[in-house]
Amino acid sequence: MNINNLYDFFFQHLKKVFYPEEWIKLDWNFSKTEIFTMLLVERHGEIIMSQIAEHIHLPMSTASGLVERLVKNGYLKRERSESDRRIVVIKLTDKGKALVAELKDMIFHYIEKIGESLTKEEVEVLGKVFTKAIEVINDINKEKDHSDDGKESNSIKKIEIE
Repeated sequence: MNINNLYDFFFQHLKKVFYPEEWIKLDWNFSKTEIFTMLLVERHGEIIMSQIAEHIHLPMSTASGLVERLVKNGYLKRERSESDRRIVVIKLTDKGKALVAELKDMIFHYIEKIGESLTKEEVEVLGKVFTKAIEVINDINKEKDHSDDGKESNSIKKIEIE
């Protein structure tokens, strides 16, 4: 399969991957960024705003607006960190946890069905292909983060404070 055929194949079938029919049953009034944010918060248990902004590659003001909408709609909540009361952390509410659990159940259902249809060797090859694809995408993004004069662009930096 050449690159053009691969593109055509993915384009034809992308809808099945990103918008499976079962998702229609859910009340999806969310952007993909909002869904990703809730999955990110679920993965970490609690997270601070700068981490959300960094992970989704958005300015802090945009990430704050995104989180505010999810807080207002009852999917996320802000709380003081138990380890440092000066820090505000973002957590899922019970409503948010239920939505994420439903989404993850659907994702795992598809993964299981795909896994059942593949041999052990095919699963290993698929893992290697996905890993290589992610490495290529990461390399492309690293190249974009550097300007022509070698200086890094305006990406979010984590500064350690002692």
